[in-house]
Amino acid sequence: MGNLNLDIYVKTDTIPRPDESIDAYETYMGGGGSAANFSVAVARLGLGSRFLGSVGNDQFGDMLIKELESEGVDTRFIKRISHEKTGTVIVIVGLDGSKRMIRYPGANLGLTPNDITSDVMNGISHVHVALGRTEIIETAKRIAKSMGLTISVDGGTPLARKGLDVIRDVMNDVDIWFMNSFEAKELGHSENVVRAAENIASRVRVRELIVTLGPRGALLLRDGEVKYSDAFKVPPVDTTGAGDTFAAAYVVASVLDLDPIDKLIFANATASLKVTRRGARSSPKLNEVIDFLESLGYAKLANEILSRLGYS
Repeated sequence: MGNLNLDIYVKTDTIPRPDESIDAYETYMGGGGSAANFSVAVARLGLGSRFLGSVGNDQFGDMLIKELESEGVDTRFIKRISHEKTGTVIVIVGLDGSKRMIRYPGANLGLTPNDITSDVMNGISHVHVALGRTEIIETAKRIAKSMGLTISVDGGTPLARKGLDVIRDVMNDVDIWFMNSFEAKELGHSENVVRAAENIASRVRVRELIVTLGPRGALLLRDGEVKYSDAFKVPPVDTTGAGDTFAAAYVVASVLDLDPIDKLIFANATASLKVTRRGARSSPKLNEVIDFLESLGYAKLANEILSRLGYS
């Protein structure tokens, strides 16, 4: 559940000053939105995926829905808004793969708690909410828990900036909470990421707290114990959507009931492949991740994943 956007990318080595014009090295466009990126990544990793969000009743909305459908994502519950344009994001990509974003939410704001029903969740096992709107998270959590489903949240910086006092009750009893190191420090009031995560966990009942650390990997805090997994060293091209890809792979690994460290390794491997490609929707397919893991000496983990997905 969350945003579906048209992403427009501009690759450049500098940001123009007022009234200044600069040349870009490259421009490209494609589908975006954290929740939509997540749903595509899940489908590419071999599980069924459904998306709930809102787009404009315009040509970009048509294009983005068709793109999701081509990836095998269930789009039946996408809402169309006639009075708003489809959400758009301008992504400025540096030559080192880093990104800066300018967002126009548009029709994404048309998603309301009333759109979240048991019908939307029928036939699924896990709910992922990828936006910082507390009313959406709260409704999704309530219905998911009533149906015996697990739920994860990646609310990003908008959620973190609300502060723990505001979001504590909303986030209580979420199964998996994803955040990056900046968000962890913001919420945990510490420049030490581990201490920040521990501060958060001391105030919010979350089964697993995941902090992504970019090129340094990711950490998991569960039952008071911290587990850490290094990132894989790859040449970065575009980091847009890497966090969404990581979250998708981690949730897939959780659905497959892998061990905690194996979940982190699988998620890091999947996200590492993504950053070598341009665009938010360039997450790898399952066979690519399996080959990557095997090439790095993780054949046992690769075989375990294939076995749990029902491959011989």
